[in-house]
Amino acid sequence: MSQIAWVFTFWVDPDNDAKTEQVIREIFETMAEEEFPSGGVVTYTAYRVPNEPGKWVMFEHFTQEGSDQHAKKSKMREVGAKLTDLMIKPYTRMALQPVMIKGCGEPIVAIN
Repeated sequence: MSQIAWVFTFWVDPDNDAKTEQVIREIFETMAEEEFPSGGVVTYTAYRVPNEPGKWVMFEHFTQEGSDQHAKKSKMREVGAKLTDLMIKPYTRMALQPVMIKGCGEPIVAIN
């Protein structure tokens, strides 16, 4: 099964950080309903960039099918539009092809 990852970077007014975090929570809740059960999402993580106020990064790792289906349902599109409305400049999104993966859905432990 092929996989694809995305690095999604966006900027909001730093005064909207709390609102942005709430919208991201809504995105995760909606994905828990609409996308996580399909098994098409390997990992999905949101990051605030601490030394650049208003800058956020999301790491999205899907199976190819999960990526193809991401944000296709109306509720997810509606919540995603809330995030887009908060952005103060165009976002960037870069596709990544996973080569080696460790720690997605499994604990990372030393083997003696």
